[in-house]
Amino acid sequence: MYNLKKTALLAFTAITLFSCNNDDDNIDDKKSEGTHVSAVVKFDHSLRLGELLTLKDKENQDQSIKLTKLKYIISDVKVTATDGSEYEIPNNVGAQLVDLDHSDDNGIVKTYFTGIPNGSYKKITFTVGVSKEVAEGAAEAQERLMELAEADMHWDWNPNSYIFSKIEGSNTNTASTTPTNLQIHIGDKGENFVGSRVVNLEFPENLTVATKISPSVHLKVFIEKIFNPNEPGQFVPFDGVAAHGGSDENAINYADNFANSIVIDHLHANEEAINLEDVEEHDHSEGDGHSHNHTH
Repeated sequence: MYNLKKTALLAFTAITLFSCNNDDDNIDDKKSEGTHVSAVVKFDHSLRLGELLTLKDKENQDQSIKLTKLKYIISDVKVTATDGSEYEIPNNVGAQLVDLDHSDDNGIVKTYFTGIPNGSYKKITFTVGVSKEVAEGAAEAQERLMELAEADMHWDWNPNSYIFSKIEGSNTNTASTTPTNLQIHIGDKGENFVGSRVVNLEFPENLTVATKISPSVHLKVFIEKIFNPNEPGQFVPFDGVAAHGGSDENAINYADNFANSIVIDHLHANEEAINLEDVEEHDHSEGDGHSHNHTH
């Protein structure tokens, strides 16, 4: 989406990424060759589509939420080595669309990253959504992001702008038996609201990228923390359809809560090496309606 100025009103969603362990202190200058998967990042969601999530609102009433859609864009993925140097994965390689509709039966969406230089890493950073700098930058650097946005992640009234995250479903509280339409869509709103959020995750131990392994990082996405980040009474309100309501304050809360809902659960440091083409062949032959995002 070239030279975009994104428009939006209300919203938000979730995410996380990867990790492992080794003694090396510096990044090797040589990148992994071919389509070797440098790392697998698993986004493990605490709620699956169609399941009921019950929370308390400020009046101590039950809010019962049932999701029919949850998806979000991840961009500007960057890893920090143990010596402090950084490697940023180009968006045309590393950008991802995490879609809960494409999860396995446990709510896990796997993403695959190639081309990370061999070495030892201590941290991963990424953006939920698309920064203004990227969106208003060169179109050639956004080709993959544009492809991802074709999956219902751009605004109908402005197809040259990104929806960063999308939550849809219904909500019912104890004061009403009629479900309320729930649509939370996060993006940028002119100069007044910036909906993208940067997530920084420190690995509990070093992540080793090497030719003979494809380490994985297991991230948890606590969807309940998007609506109720702390204790009962902290429930974040919403105004129904995003295009027709919602305050900047609520949108800020959703965006903040979503970024804070992602944590590292555990690492698998020495997983057997895999190639991207093998993953793609397996995913496309499953025949169960599920598919996974991966880089090319």
